[in-house]
Amino acid sequence: MKYYRQKKVRYIVYQYLKAKIPNVVYIDGDELRELFGATSYDKNGRIDMALKRAKLAHILSSQGIVCIVSTISMFEPIYAYNRTHLPHYFEVYIQCPFDELIKRDQKGLYSGGLNGEIRDIVGIDIAFDEPKSHLCIDNSKTENLQVKAKQILDSLPSLLK
Repeated sequence: MKYYRQKKVRYIVYQYLKAKIPNVVYIDGDELRELFGATSYDKNGRIDMALKRAKLAHILSSQGIVCIVSTISMFEPIYAYNRTHLPHYFEVYIQCPFDELIKRDQKGLYSGGLNGEIRDIVGIDIAFDEPKSHLCIDNSKTENLQVKAKQILDSLPSLLK
């Protein structure tokens, strides 16, 4: 699976927790989108997919499994669902300035959205609801991933430590 090889903050957090808690799973938003055959990227399609992802996390967590879910483009109805239905829900917002996202645009989504070639891009033609998360991590620079992961791990509820 591709995400296991990526040196991302989420992977570092997952590896640390997996070593301490055997019942940890990582749920990747893109992989679930592919699994569910979700092809709609408009706001309603994104909300539908996010709700499916949240419901999967609810099913797993109700069986005692700790879920790490990485996703983008969330909306207030999903935040509310998560806060209501997921026990021990802990939200981390990894914030990145829009101009930095454009610089990192590996898939060409932002540049395509800005010049009108691609539609339904969050932050361009779909507004997103900035979360009121438990923790906000500045990701304006791609360095210091270990430090960012430690910030998250140090902030987790004691239940997960």
